[in-house]
Amino acid sequence: MTPQAAAHAPIPSIGSNDLAPPPASTLLHGVVLRPPALLWDGVRYTGSIQHDLDVTSARQVPGVVDVVVMNNFIGVIASQARQAVHARAQVQVQWLDAATPALQAPSMEHTAAAAPRPNSISSDSHVERSYSWPQAGGLMQAWAIAHYAGGRLNIWTTCSRPDLLRAEIALLCELDISAVTIIPNGQAGAHGYDVAADAALLSRWCGQPVRVQEDGSAERTPAATELQVRADAGLRPEQARKAATPASQSGNAEDGMGPRAYDYTVAAQRYNLRRPSIAALLCGCEQQAQPAGIALPTGYYPADTQHTVAPASVPIGATPDESLAAAEVFACESFFDELSRTQNSDPIETRLALLDDPTGRSLIRAVRDKANWQHRTPRTGSAATGKGFAYAHVIDNTQEPAQQVWSAWIAEVSVDKNSGLVDLTSLTVGHNAEALQNMQTPAADGAERLEQQVRDAATKLLRGPDGFDSWGGDKQDTADYPLSLPKVELVTQGQGALNAGLGWNPRAELPAAAAIANAIYDATGVRFRQPPFDSETLKTKLAAAPGSYKKLAYTLLGGIAATVAGLVVSAMPWRSAIAPLASVDTSIYSQAAINRGRLVAAAGDCIVCHTVEGGQDNAGGRPLETPFGTVYTTNITPDVKTGIGTWSFAAFERAMREGIHRDGRKLYPAFPYTAFAKITDPDMQALYAYLMTQKPVEAAAPKTKLAFPFNIRPVLAGWNLLFHRNEVYAPDPAQSTLWNRGAYLVQGAGHCAACHSPRNALGAEKNGKNDFLGGGFADGWEAPALNTLSKAPIAWTEDTLYDYLRTGYSSLHGVAAGPMAPVVQSMAELPDSDVRAVAHYLSSLNPPAAGAETPAMQAARLEDNSRNNPAAMTHPGENLFEGACAVCHDARGGPPLFGSRPSLALNSNLHSDSPDNVIQVLLHGIEDPAVNSLGNMPGFGASMNNQQLETLLSYLRVRFAPDKPAWTDLGKKIETIRNIGH
Repeated sequence: MTPQAAAHAPIPSIGSNDLAPPPASTLLHGVVLRPPALLWDGVRYTGSIQHDLDVTSARQVPGVVDVVVMNNFIGVIASQARQAVHARAQVQVQWLDAATPALQAPSMEHTAAAAPRPNSISSDSHVERSYSWPQAGGLMQAWAIAHYAGGRLNIWTTCSRPDLLRAEIALLCELDISAVTIIPNGQAGAHGYDVAADAALLSRWCGQPVRVQEDGSAERTPAATELQVRADAGLRPEQARKAATPASQSGNAEDGMGPRAYDYTVAAQRYNLRRPSIAALLCGCEQQAQPAGIALPTGYYPADTQHTVAPASVPIGATPDESLAAAEVFACESFFDELSRTQNSDPIETRLALLDDPTGRSLIRAVRDKANWQHRTPRTGSAATGKGFAYAHVIDNTQEPAQQVWSAWIAEVSVDKNSGLVDLTSLTVGHNAEALQNMQTPAADGAERLEQQVRDAATKLLRGPDGFDSWGGDKQDTADYPLSLPKVELVTQGQGALNAGLGWNPRAELPAAAAIANAIYDATGVRFRQPPFDSETLKTKLAAAPGSYKKLAYTLLGGIAATVAGLVVSAMPWRSAIAPLASVDTSIYSQAAINRGRLVAAAGDCIVCHTVEGGQDNAGGRPLETPFGTVYTTNITPDVKTGIGTWSFAAFERAMREGIHRDGRKLYPAFPYTAFAKITDPDMQALYAYLMTQKPVEAAAPKTKLAFPFNIRPVLAGWNLLFHRNEVYAPDPAQSTLWNRGAYLVQGAGHCAACHSPRNALGAEKNGKNDFLGGGFADGWEAPALNTLSKAPIAWTEDTLYDYLRTGYSSLHGVAAGPMAPVVQSMAELPDSDVRAVAHYLSSLNPPAAGAETPAMQAARLEDNSRNNPAAMTHPGENLFEGACAVCHDARGGPPLFGSRPSLALNSNLHSDSPDNVIQVLLHGIEDPAVNSLGNMPGFGASMNNQQLETLLSYLRVRFAPDKPAWTDLGKKIETIRNIGH
């Protein structure tokens, strides 16, 4: 597919009434089944291809309008989004690896086909280094609406190049470009190019408005870009002349101080091209190679630099305009610095010797002189300073017309070698561009804003990567160590320089990473090959240096002593009180800290347990039934009389980590301090900040009065000694950050084991091999096992767990009800990345068996068995089911009347060893669903007697879980649950 020149024709005007999006009530919903391996070779799709496709089961799902198949593009259109997702799960397809011959790399100005070399090689003849560049993650889930009618196709979406999208969709849908209109949907922070093409194809197919939204999947966090840079000795005539001429004879230091002449090779694992939409690739369209949005011109590299891509087929990027420019600048500028230092040459003089561009050479000299580059401070003592240089020259193809941008940075850092803390002390930045149009131009305070932009671009590189206790975007507000504001010097030069209207092109930030990495190396001798450059990583690298082992030994001995002391303290029956505060100064807490605390509270479901029905948030008083009696939750609002308004952070932390009240008494472990002890210090501080800044509520909770001997609180010291470990969560280095993030949330703030793990006779969570998340009971409901003991007929996967936790519903399992519904409601405040992390971790506890049926095939088989079960057809409960349940739950046919339509054949509760959850739902219904769109379910406790309920329960078990034994003592169970209510 080759976009025509008409691609750059003006987009029709927007904002008129006839271009308003269709009403939500008229929309159909589409989803696309992506192949497991999405690959391309820079021209065409080379990933998994569909084979042995069967969409019969998908088309039979109620609400499905059609299943669209075009080559390897498989889409589902339905009246509701959940119906489309469920139908997609029913598609049965076998994916095969594409058998494509080796393809030559696309014909680009400086691209050649070759394989990358091994990592980190040095010899007399060549030098090779590897670098990694993290791709931007956390993209918002984009959505698009397409409406094809009357020969015209309108698409509402957000993307950076609507002109290219318009031309591509016109060709893909076989329409004249004048019939296609792209309309912004106002979704900031999203990239809707791919979903727009999906929606356009589906709407063109059915002739109705279709909405498509990206799945919330791990694919939204693309892998880092790996690059290798190699220099091979091989003097060319003109370089040999320069290398042989001493600087003293040439009169120019730049001629004599450069490295020996080399042949350079840059090897990447991605194409620096703008790809078409995934829909176009899957449909078999081919597109001529187009430059990426940000491209590096030939003049940036030393003469005759070779560029390779290997393997020929590479993963398709998360967005069409992902560019290699930032990665290449970081890799090349770091490499040139390394190369010059190995030859004891000055890095700036080396770069000048390799550069023929007069504009770039002039800018580099100006920045060098402004930064007083010649003055170098050696590494001394525990603190050291260093300077680093980097340069970039790019073509910004996102501008119209395309714009060249030159920039050069010199960064100066001060490093504390003991702590690894890095302070940026000075930044000297030069910037030049061909034209000022489309550049960011600050107002009257432009100079100050430009300096702040430079600071922001640099300091974000010194923040550590997201760890297991990172909450969404909180790291944009606070670095992981104190930073002094660096001095910023701006170099003015040329027509597009900073003095000409103080314009700023964000591409001028590209050299920042390499400049800082080079400065850190200059100060410490530690080379970072991937940003960001956080203090913990630097501290670890510095600790590996000779002389650090004695310090490590002292640290280990101190840790052992602290552990012993902690055990002794936890065994003490009495603890001293912590004096109350007259007032708590909450003005010291930033909004970022308070917001982080809000997320910690949401993950911990504080409001669920600490709010009595009909009461005010967190005012306490909710009764918690335990085998030892009723425990009432406390008021955790900042009320000074009845809440925690006089609690210092020390008192709050002690209660959370040790289960000790401010006044010194032991707290009952119904309060899950055994889990909260795992919360990190920053999260604990943030939680305290959040709670202390909420509205105080004066409400005295009822006193907890347990029978002897449980009313003697000092005996809990022995319980703590046996069952409690006051330890912050320690990440597993063998696991990914995503896995550790999920484990931290599940084991810590989320305290999932409090309900989902079995307990011993003393009320402590059992710690056997399969006990963690092996199933438990809470508030009269079963909390099912989440590990290998799960009774779910279809194994939970990361995607189904994500859907369930995010929406309260999984088409392959059922609806969140009972105590789980408010948990889903609390988790609604968490970012998608956190819900995804929890799902990722939980799915690892019960991985699918090797060679097992696909979930779609399992679901089809289970539902087919439930439709054709002769034992159920003759069961006396058949009539009860037809009268009360069939209108929503009968898999034999009929459209859903409202909300979701969970399949009972796939419902985990009907396959459980315990009937408790099914009895609860039949008696009391689902009055308050996790999400309103799920619809509620009426209870039958008032319309059915116990015998009728027992008959219906027996029928449900026989029909929908025929391979499970019959439940016993149903009558007694029904009576018990009816009497205790819900």
